[in-house]
Amino acid sequence: MAHGVPAVPAVIGWTPWQVRAGWLLRSHRLCHADPALRQLAGFARAYREDRRHGTGISPSSLSRWENGLVPVPASAVRRYEDVLGLSACHLLAPIQTIARHEGGMTAAAFLRADRGNTSSTSPGPRVEHLLARILDGGVLTGTDWDDLTRWAAYEGGQIFPGRVRRAVVQRLLEETVVAGGTAWMRRFEALSRLMADPLWGPEAVAVCADVAQQPEHVGLIETVCALDGSPHPDAGRAVLRQLTDPTTADTNYGALLAAARKTRKRHFTAEQTQTLVDVVDGVLTGPHLSQPPSAMEAAAVLLHRLPLSAAHRARLTTSAAERGFVLNAIVRHGSRTDPATAVITVSRVLGRLDDPGHGPAATLLGTLIDDLLHHPVADVRLYTAMMLRASPYGRQVASALAADLRRVGDLRTGDRAIPILHALRVLGDPTSASSSRASLLHGAFPGGGARGRPRTWTHRGRSPETYWRAVFHQHVHAAHGTVDQREALKRLVYAFAMGDELELLTRLVAELETRGMPARDLSGWWTNLEHHVRDSAQR
Repeated sequence: MAHGVPAVPAVIGWTPWQVRAGWLLRSHRLCHADPALRQLAGFARAYREDRRHGTGISPSSLSRWENGLVPVPASAVRRYEDVLGLSACHLLAPIQTIARHEGGMTAAAFLRADRGNTSSTSPGPRVEHLLARILDGGVLTGTDWDDLTRWAAYEGGQIFPGRVRRAVVQRLLEETVVAGGTAWMRRFEALSRLMADPLWGPEAVAVCADVAQQPEHVGLIETVCALDGSPHPDAGRAVLRQLTDPTTADTNYGALLAAARKTRKRHFTAEQTQTLVDVVDGVLTGPHLSQPPSAMEAAAVLLHRLPLSAAHRARLTTSAAERGFVLNAIVRHGSRTDPATAVITVSRVLGRLDDPGHGPAATLLGTLIDDLLHHPVADVRLYTAMMLRASPYGRQVASALAADLRRVGDLRTGDRAIPILHALRVLGDPTSASSSRASLLHGAFPGGGARGRPRTWTHRGRSPETYWRAVFHQHVHAAHGTVDQREALKRLVYAFAMGDELELLTRLVAELETRGMPARDLSGWWTNLEHHVRDSAQR
């Protein structure tokens, strides 16, 4: 065994969802403009002004929620939004997302408690109206999807025949793929409700499995990942199909991500688990260039949960540790970096914030920033970014990361820059976006920057045409003649579409006159997307 490599990979953990949820509530209260609301007693008085929610609420009950000692109920999160003057679901959506991902009894109770007022399994006027809009091409909002899927999953709502349920799931998945921010979180939670439901689950799994067989679809990673929310055997089979005979590299990566949660939830049979062991072995011991770094990282995350013999575990751990800094850190430390570097990076970001707080709140903010940049599970990094964006610290963290991005860009340290770029994709404001744009265009990140990670190109805030032109020409020329040219250009189209720049892409393709480049064909999915789906995804 290589010197210093542990025989058993480090355990990968995270902060419980109720602790993170409590921190989000507390941070908003403490940062509120009204001094009275910053005090627990004053906030409790304001909370009790609505008698529907105020019974039995005291400063001590608020404190228990905010410190994560008692899981906060969904109704309380909504009341916090009202008292703090925040928009609906500003806090609830990210808390639902992290609770859904973590799972467990307390998370399930939290998610099920956020239910509607109906109790009938038959469609009422509201549900009938929503179904008509879905089937007839009407516009739907996040609230519409919440109402429909709560009724379906938590009230035993029954819709027949199955093809109608399938049409509902297809429409919801289409909107989820092209939505962003809170709209995405609400739709992904709606899809997850259906995935976990005994009646709706098989239809939802079938829709996602079918999409995973379509190589030109733009949401393959996301669609395959969604299968981790269903314990149905068909979901396990669909994930393993993409591991053993993937449609594209994206479906393979999505399946590796889904396998992590499905393994934790024990969705796989013993036979399926052995297939997964064989896949992970192949990823971590095969030729280095046969798998992208992201896939190897996802495989390394699975090591400590798979039923391996001591010798097999040690062999795979050693092999992973020899495949670069990040994989070495994952098996040694359960992180994408070593502890000393993590402390320095987090301290530097905290030092750029106006007031990171003190005591446990500041410590937890540091933990969240550490997870944002260094957690080895990609979903945890993404959902932490969403949590921070919903907090009062979102813009400050984005600015601090943008400053750090300039520093690591100068040092040409791509392993550290890529997580920052991904975080800014969620957190970024126009100021931090301009910083990451500059870093990308100057080719600061070898093997994973402007040419390697197209999803990092779309930022919050509109980018100038000069930026998109530079990205287009850099990427088209880099991809030309490579074996993964089509896959790379599909991601390029994705970035332009999510940046609402498809018209510009069409002009650039025409200007370049690259008939051998399939970018024009690959933009067809977007140009053929129904307007009502795009309009709905923004609501």
